[in-house]
Amino acid sequence: MSMLSENEVLQRLDRLTVERLSICITRSWVRPQPGALGPTFDETDVARLALIVELTEDMEVNDEAVPLILGLLDEVSTLRGHVRTLDAAVLAEGPETCSAILQRIRMAG
Repeated sequence: MSMLSENEVLQRLDRLTVERLSICITRSWVRPQPGALGPTFDETDVARLALIVELTEDMEVNDEAVPLILGLLDEVSTLRGHVRTLDAAVLAEGPETCSAILQRIRMAG
């Protein structure tokens, strides 16, 4: 996985300011890895920073609401991962188990 310097992130996200990036790091909205020449960012950090710029600049979300939104998105991502794991486990059990589970889901809904 390639890591980007602070300057590379700022170049990639033209609307991200040094001040906004500093806020994001200070408030732990992104957690860059320490590097020899300063913090380094992975693609997940860059995507998160792009979202923060969109939220704060385009949607005018205030800084107090940003961690709530990020937390909810993190929860959704975690839940998706659990669903993928559960799906793989159910599929590995074979068609009879899958059918039985689908039937129970339909009855519950």
